[in-house]
Amino acid sequence: MNGFSTLGRIFFGLLLFVVGAQHFIYATFVATLVPAWIPFRYFWACFVGAAFVAAGLAIVFRKQARLAATLLGIMFLLFVLIVHTPRIFIHPQNSNEWTSGFVALAMAGGAVIVASASRNERYLNETNRMDKVTQIGRSLYGLAMIAFGVQHFIFARLGVGIGPPWFPVRPLWTYLAGAAIFLAGLAIMLGRSVRVAAFLLGALLLLLFLFQHLPGLLTHPHDPGKWASGFEILGMSGAAFALLGTLRKANS
Repeated sequence: MNGFSTLGRIFFGLLLFVVGAQHFIYATFVATLVPAWIPFRYFWACFVGAAFVAAGLAIVFRKQARLAATLLGIMFLLFVLIVHTPRIFIHPQNSNEWTSGFVALAMAGGAVIVASASRNERYLNETNRMDKVTQIGRSLYGLAMIAFGVQHFIFARLGVGIGPPWFPVRPLWTYLAGAAIFLAGLAIMLGRSVRVAAFLLGALLLLLFLFQHLPGLLTHPHDPGKWASGFEILGMSGAAFALLGTLRKANS
């Protein structure tokens, strides 16, 4: 599974590069997302952008990758608690706030998974199960996938555009993708058939990136939203593939 783990690490690193660059390009806007009670909001927008780029370099080139990914996971968890949770309570009917919060949760879990995948195999326990740290990442990531799957049904009218225009019965793909993401997330979270679930989820998210988001990036290269959403999907695909690197040839 080393090949998939490496691919996942690269995908996750690419996400960090893109998001980190956006923190500098759109620093003034990003600063408005920092809670008002935190001083020096512009500084923190740039600092987080630099942290993303540095972590991406460390993860892709395997230089202190485990430390970088662990710190990144802590940072994303802080985002969930400090930034996204209050915004969800203030705007509970806004689907974008829920999506942004669960994206941050998925990135927190994905970072922990990448950190675990970066370890040498000798550090894996002898019971053929993931250790407690990996289980935390797996649970956070799986919970986020469950939420995304549910959103495909709650906000189905917003997902009718899933897939390229030549896809037949496009509304049906919204429900099929939602069901697949939900079931994969549930399996990952509960530790049932993790290997199969992680592989299929990673492949599905990669296909969504290639056939849904990449064409949008090519036709609207100056739209920052398309870059962010597209590479978030690629990063989550990478986290699923990286999860394969934490598994031994066993029963997971």
